[in-house]
Amino acid sequence: MDFSQIFNLMVEKRASHFHIVPGSPIMMRQENVFMPLNNEVLTPADIEDFTNFLMDQDHKQKYERDLETDFSHSIPGLSRFRINIFKQRGTSAIVISTNPPSPPTIDELGLPDVIKNLAVNTKHGLIIICGPKSSGKSHTLAAIINYILEMRTCQIVTLENPIDFLHRNKKGIICQRELGTDTRSYGSAFHSLVHQGADVLVITDFNTYEVANHALNLAAGGSLVIATAQAPSVMVMMEKLIDMFPPHLKQQVCTLLGVGMEAIVCQTLLAKATGAGMVPAFEILIGTPQIKGFLRDGKTIQIQQSMGTSGREFGMQSQEQALRYLVKKNIVTQEEATSKAVRPEEFKKLMSLPY
Repeated sequence: MDFSQIFNLMVEKRASHFHIVPGSPIMMRQENVFMPLNNEVLTPADIEDFTNFLMDQDHKQKYERDLETDFSHSIPGLSRFRINIFKQRGTSAIVISTNPPSPPTIDELGLPDVIKNLAVNTKHGLIIICGPKSSGKSHTLAAIINYILEMRTCQIVTLENPIDFLHRNKKGIICQRELGTDTRSYGSAFHSLVHQGADVLVITDFNTYEVANHALNLAAGGSLVIATAQAPSVMVMMEKLIDMFPPHLKQQVCTLLGVGMEAIVCQTLLAKATGAGMVPAFEILIGTPQIKGFLRDGKTIQIQQSMGTSGREFGMQSQEQALRYLVKKNIVTQEEATSKAVRPEEFKKLMSLPY
């Protein structure tokens, strides 16, 4: 097969991933269902030829040094692809993922109005978009960025690893920086950020103390920071963020969160009851004065209850409430919702109450 043909087939068949491993045909993932692209079983030599086609000299040096590399690959007029190459059993394996050639819109994704309001009205603070693996976080982030560019006169600077969607300047302008291509490190990127006049900072690799510390200080200092991270629920995200800091800085991070936290949106993808496609459920935390008070005082345990009770008038909801809505509207089955619930027993209790 012509290597360039693989990318055309990926877009043509609307696959989210191609898994390329020796001893197997190319496996295509469509809405989390795996199927072979053809009957051709790949050899280690086939994979090596493909990696040589994909990697330039810098990528090859990084791969030889780290035994893995991750980068983006653009084909004008077709799409942008994310390539991950890694060693397994002494040979190479490849995972290719892709997104639509243009970013989705908030309306296309059916995001709640509270997310649209956050995009337009939040001028400072920290907004985190989280969820489990393959839950559509990058699509939600892209839709928010696209909406801000359409609605606000501002400058957005992104720090991405790698760039997933290419955005166009509209009412606002955007500078997208890819780690390793446009900046050597997060440290140098944050250092130069003060001179770049950014109104909005977007971070897609929010999982280390260095990044979290810079982001929280910027958010508390009056900048708007939007980040994505992997976490199955709002509370797990909160605990994960606090645990990034060493023990002697726990009070400091709680204080910074109490000042700068504006929202955490956690999304989970579920299979529709019809079997045709997926639908997201959103757990939403808004940084109201009460929530910020809980954060400053380290009373994070009270946040979960507040989301599903007093917080509802501000647009908050627990994951259980979001799942129950989808079940009651016959959009997903109760079995599917239960399997995706972070707190299945709490979800079952809520389902037993009058709707």
